[in-house]
Amino acid sequence: MNRVGWTVTGLAAVMLGVTGCGSGGAGQQKDTASAPTASSATARPDDSGPITKTEMRMVLDSVTADVGAPPNDPAWARLDAKFQIGTLGDCTVSYKGLDTAAATLDVSRANALADALTGRGWTEPHKRKERTAADGTVDLVEGVFKKSGWTVVMEYRLFTDNRSLGLTAFDEACVKKVRAAGGAAFPG
Repeated sequence: MNRVGWTVTGLAAVMLGVTGCGSGGAGQQKDTASAPTASSATARPDDSGPITKTEMRMVLDSVTADVGAPPNDPAWARLDAKFQIGTLGDCTVSYKGLDTAAATLDVSRANALADALTGRGWTEPHKRKERTAADGTVDLVEGVFKKSGWTVVMEYRLFTDNRSLGLTAFDEACVKKVRAAGGAAFPG
């Protein structure tokens, strides 16, 4: 499957996770959470008041850069722009980084990203989940973070030929408004 195919699959998985469906799986799953650490990150616009979509884009870009994750994948960004038109797409901002020689993704980078978010005042209302494959390798890390009316879903995945790290931010008020109006899916 190509990168765009994996990103569509990942987006569907994230949406299942946000709605509470699709938990469990073939691998062994455990809850983990590293203790929040003092963050070296400087104050950002997200530190007070409501966060706009534009500010959320800056939050995702800066927090991923601060932990050395690769920049938002261009193919993902084009696909994401398509989904920003109508229904729940109006309520989201996302990031997808793919493993590169310059910025290797692994479980420790995913946990560093989670620590960077909590260091910036995001709360982690549930313990992070890790799934371990039969060979003992952690192949999935999921976390949920909340702040200022936004929910950010973090997902690290180890595939056969690559690794990805994703963040999808949902404006909670926007999601409620869209769902109340009968819109609950991304455009096709």
